[in-house]
Amino acid sequence: MLKISEVGLYNYLTWKQTPGLKENVKLMTVKRGKQLYDTSHKYTDIYEIISGAVKLGGVSGKGREYIYELVTPGEFFGNLAMLGGDTFSEFGKAIASTQLRIYKPAFFKHLMTHDPEVAAWSFEKIVYRWNKTESMLANIRSYEPRERITLLYEELQKKTIMVGNREIILNRLLTLQDIADLTGTTRQLAADTLNAV
Repeated sequence: MLKISEVGLYNYLTWKQTPGLKENVKLMTVKRGKQLYDTSHKYTDIYEIISGAVKLGGVSGKGREYIYELVTPGEFFGNLAMLGGDTFSEFGKAIASTQLRIYKPAFFKHLMTHDPEVAAWSFEKIVYRWNKTESMLANIRSYEPRERITLLYEELQKKTIMVGNREIILNRLLTLQDIADLTGTTRQLAADTLNAV
């Protein structure tokens, strides 16, 4: 039996000949800077990153955009309203040319409730995202501001696959403000710290 973690969700669903797959899942490539959805969208599709990267964020009470997560190939995001409640909102914006697989929420929810393999895999993905967020918060509480900036910058020194199988270093895709947002610091401190590296 194929394992989703080894072949990916879409390949697993194709192998299982899942009914409705072609009608409920589409492939899309977006350019750098393309907003996939904004904070006014309570219900969005569910996105899987095939290549590229997307930043997720919100808008402060003062109307300033900020980011709190960077998602990369293999990660899923979108439609958190599916989990219940309507107080949460976010935006998703491509920070590079990005290829996405887009799942209709009702189809995705059906898969999670009718296929134990998909459910187990989905829980792993959710726990991974929680852990990623908790690790970021732990860094904010455990390290001094300059250390947080340096740690994040080094962590994002890894290569990611872009559209067309091109490789790029993740930290080159982020602005100084993005780095400041992800580390709970200021843009000026991020600039000063990275110029000293």
